[in-house]
Amino acid sequence: MKKSILLAVIFSCALNTYAYDFKVANEDGCEIAYNINSDGTTVSVTYTDAAATKRHLSNYADFLCDTMRIPESITYEGKQYPVTGLDSMCFKYINKDIKVLMLPATIDSIIFYNEVGIDHFADAGAFYGNSFHSIIMADNNPKYTTEEGILYSKDKSVLLAYPAGNLRDSVYIKEGVVMLGHGALVWARNIRYLELPLTLKELGEESLSDVDSLTHLVIKDSVERIGDWALDCKYLMHLTLGSGLKSVGVDFFVPQHRENIDIYLRAANPPLVYNLKSNTTFLSLCHVDRTKIYVPAQSVNAYRQADGWNRFTNIVSIEPPVVSGIDNVQVSWVQNFSATGYVWTLYTDEAHTQRYMTLTFDANGHLIGIDLAGNQAPAHVPALYEEDEEESTQFAEYYSFTITGLSPNTSYYFVRQSLNGTDVIDEESGTFATQSSTTALDNINGAGTPTKAINNGCILIMQGDKTYTITGAEIR
Repeated sequence: MKKSILLAVIFSCALNTYAYDFKVANEDGCEIAYNINSDGTTVSVTYTDAAATKRHLSNYADFLCDTMRIPESITYEGKQYPVTGLDSMCFKYINKDIKVLMLPATIDSIIFYNEVGIDHFADAGAFYGNSFHSIIMADNNPKYTTEEGILYSKDKSVLLAYPAGNLRDSVYIKEGVVMLGHGALVWARNIRYLELPLTLKELGEESLSDVDSLTHLVIKDSVERIGDWALDCKYLMHLTLGSGLKSVGVDFFVPQHRENIDIYLRAANPPLVYNLKSNTTFLSLCHVDRTKIYVPAQSVNAYRQADGWNRFTNIVSIEPPVVSGIDNVQVSWVQNFSATGYVWTLYTDEAHTQRYMTLTFDANGHLIGIDLAGNQAPAHVPALYEEDEEESTQFAEYYSFTITGLSPNTSYYFVRQSLNGTDVIDEESGTFATQSSTTALDNINGAGTPTKAINNGCILIMQGDKTYTITGAEIR
């Protein structure tokens, strides 16, 4: 019995720790709850009732304004207190009628993560579970700023808080952002399409947690680290991780409501899987036996043996096959999202000294230039990839082109480069051989002399009123 009483006392004290010290009405006449900070002279905004927030009930339920204006200072019992901080969970489950949050220049302390929380979801910051449509910071705040309703560090290098109640389904994070802060976009459940900038280096813990409308996501080559639970998006179907990724945290993606998910990892070296608090990466991932991991061909075995990644039983090559014909070849490569264009150079020798031709492509894999060596005159089919304006930037695609008119029974060698401007950002080389066979011309019988023609980049054979492919198949 004494033990029960003691536990009750401890629990009561825990609740009192989160209780507000007092409420004061703002200029709109709406009451805001505050805690006195440890300095005894300033206050921080806090929530109205700890028990209510734990039960998913509305925080600031009696707040009657659609705009929550936080003042620079408040007066309580005859004493003036500057408002300098935002407490952990102060906007959790906030009344959904509150659309706009306005913050003063005096705010210099915002808890974005609470190390000593009651549980995983209580280890959250001020904006966890918010439903704001917009966040507005005073222009003269020396530490924080806002743009388009999103809270950033003053230099806009860190995205700190996205208004989770915003109705936009497409979000384009501005160039210059190098980090998504802890819980930055948590609960932003309306986002269906998210474009990350090429400047981004890190996704902080829980940065995209519970972005439940997001089904396809591309993490670009610039990102080096993904934090714990960063991609806890329940309905994520397709995830591309860029070539620059070096480390991931515990359960960094957890598509709990999907039987499987396709994951494309472009990093040649398996990203380090670690967490300082535990060693449970992928612990919560369902159906690891059916989740397919696509990795660079030369890295398949490395991923199969790497800690964490070795939990997956279906690790395969990301590169598609090179398909050779009699005197033609179809070559494909994987889209690089950082690329502004691609260059393919074809050689007739393994040492790459005898150039046969060079082809250039735009960022969408479309042929834009041909540079032939000597008197070579092969026919070319531009890229076969048909761009989908809505989907093309969301996940990795294969780009392909076909070269016809090559010499049968011959080995060729190629180098493919992805370019960002004039910089080479990735490169691969390979070889293929055309097949030995009689030509289609030898297999076509009829009156008149067969002739070759080029239509839409394809070599066709004309015989009287009939048309054949290069292999002799009649097409009309």
